[in-house]
Amino acid sequence: MITRVLLFLLVAVGATQAASDAELQKLHALVSDWQVAEARRRLEPLLAADPDAPSLAFVEGRLLFFEGRYQESLAALDRAIARTGDSTPPQVQEFRGIVATTYEKLKGFDEVVTPDGRFLLRFSGRDRLMIPYVQEVLQKADAAFSEDFRFKPEGRVVVEIYPDALYLAALSPLTEKDIETSGTIALCKYNRLMFTSPRALVRGYGWRDTVAHEFVHYYLTKASGNTVPIWLHEGIAKFMETRWRAAPGAPMEPPQEDLLARSLKEDKLVTFAQMHPSMAKLPSQEAASLAYAEVHTAVQLLWERKGYDGLMAFIGHLRDGADMDEALTRVYGVDLDGLWNTWKAEMKRKGLRTYPGLVQTSLKFKRPGEAEGAEGEDDYGTIEEKKVKDFAHLGELLRARDRHGAALLEYRKAMALGGEGNPVIQNGAASALIELGRFAEVPAALERVSLYYPGFLKTHLNLGQAFMQLGDKAKAIGAFEEAVGINPFHPLPHQALAALYADAGQPERAEQARASLEMLK
Repeated sequence: MITRVLLFLLVAVGATQAASDAELQKLHALVSDWQVAEARRRLEPLLAADPDAPSLAFVEGRLLFFEGRYQESLAALDRAIARTGDSTPPQVQEFRGIVATTYEKLKGFDEVVTPDGRFLLRFSGRDRLMIPYVQEVLQKADAAFSEDFRFKPEGRVVVEIYPDALYLAALSPLTEKDIETSGTIALCKYNRLMFTSPRALVRGYGWRDTVAHEFVHYYLTKASGNTVPIWLHEGIAKFMETRWRAAPGAPMEPPQEDLLARSLKEDKLVTFAQMHPSMAKLPSQEAASLAYAEVHTAVQLLWERKGYDGLMAFIGHLRDGADMDEALTRVYGVDLDGLWNTWKAEMKRKGLRTYPGLVQTSLKFKRPGEAEGAEGEDDYGTIEEKKVKDFAHLGELLRARDRHGAALLEYRKAMALGGEGNPVIQNGAASALIELGRFAEVPAALERVSLYYPGFLKTHLNLGQAFMQLGDKAKAIGAFEEAVGINPFHPLPHQALAALYADAGQPERAEQARASLEMLK
């Protein structure tokens, strides 16, 4: 990100009669705070009055980048650099490098603007399949967030889908190690939403809530004038990421609740200070997951006290220049230390649940050459006991040889020793039951893991198949839609949904499923 130092450097280079130093500082501050519509309104008459001013060209270059217009940004920066020559500050050259890298990485991407003009979506290759699904999430989120924030950002929202996680490393300050260590798959930076395609991960991931999460960051930065600290940013985004599909106050998923409950008991928490400067800099996926659980519940506590009116008043005080302690005290009657202590006491009072047999899973990025669209490899690393692992592995070998009855016996031996909380074992058993035609037994077999791991793809695929065979078309649609929300590149959900939607009298959705299936061919 361009620093305030650069702002003053830019002011010092080529100030003109058309734009005073104060006006230039204001323009750069607006760009840095993502107030791009206001910056554009202020800049246009200044450019018209003095089109050759290098100081205005610098502003325009930055603004164009934050508008997502990378080639035009490069041209404006090059004009400014050509006019200032050797006196060009090195930070300007550094910023030009960021713009050039972004342009080169994305110049071959396709673009789609939604019919209402609100969103510009960039993607490459097979990610075209995701566009109608992403558009639906964004439009529903936009409607919910504008109501909750009492505010709607002006202008077009730029959304970029990256085919692998290395794009995030190339186009942001994060390193490849940061991304893999923390499991970071998306960012909201430089006034745009950036997320990794689920085809880049072994089992996909819950990309719909992730897109909505980043969109909350977009709203929050605009509404607050870029004054919200990282812990609060992430807390509000985590709290609101399900608002596109659910009422406010959606509970934590079991893995996060389990992790938070154990960490509270052991007093091994991630402090707000440790979350700075980014969750992506935390030392492990588990630490990042714990931090998100903490800030999610901290914001939920604030929301339970005074709703969105309180949250928006709190953000407004920060935007108007109050520090954190002052803003919290004005609205909630506690400072930051008081919030931390109140939150800990409230979490202990609530008695968070732990979940017997639950294993903490992590995102697994694909390696070069790994196929797209499959369910993903079975991760026996989540099974600690050797005997349990041996039974499960034998079950998998037998199932691969179409010996499904024998496979089921081995899976049940694994469950007898290790419990019914492992998604690999339970889904192995469910797959065997499906092959044996024992569809009515599948929902019960997957009851615990469907609660424990709502983002586990195979669970939804197996449930969808079972419900179809049982004639419960509504539940089958729900299961297969969840599967698309994790890995839209798996053909089975689209094939099933094309028929299910047609039977349900939803021809447009049926056509979308058929189109997705055709793309996968």
